[in-house]
Amino acid sequence: MTLKKAIPESSETRILLDSYDDIFSDFDPGEYSERTLSDDFIIQSKKIARNKNENKPVLKLLLPAGKRNEQEEKVIVKRLHSYFKNVHEQLETEARRAKRTGWLLTLIGIIVMVVASYISFMKPQKYYVHVLLVLFEPGGWFLLWTGLDHLVYSSKEAKKDRTFYLRMIKSEIIFLTH
Repeated sequence: MTLKKAIPESSETRILLDSYDDIFSDFDPGEYSERTLSDDFIIQSKKIARNKNENKPVLKLLLPAGKRNEQEEKVIVKRLHSYFKNVHEQLETEARRAKRTGWLLTLIGIIVMVVASYISFMKPQKYYVHVLLVLFEPGGWFLLWTGLDHLVYSSKEAKKDRTFYLRMIKSEIIFLTH
């Protein structure tokens, strides 16, 4: 007999709003379809949603009864998904760039260390060759470790944000009355 851990099909994230404007930046007076999202809204969404493991996240935005407008809600839902998709694509591009930079720095570091090893092996008697050796050894190590740092730690931190935005792209966004 095997036991399987039940994974909920959806998990709710609830955010209480006073008006639709709580979702958007106070500095952007444009239409809901184009407005910049509020940093506070994004930060709060991350705080609430990151702690939940689910297949299909549900974002429930709660508004007072007299302030709801179904047409505006459709526009806002579309804008939210568009925003989450755009940010996710930017983060993916940055992650690929960081990974490419990491591999390049690592490779250059290895090459510089191989050159330093070759110089050391040849046991040269000239001063300028010894200067190159002194420069290449720590430079190679620095490039190698910086490249590995890009590959391991930079991508690990960015992965959390990429995961959040990917989940939000897939989320169901619902407006409710509180």
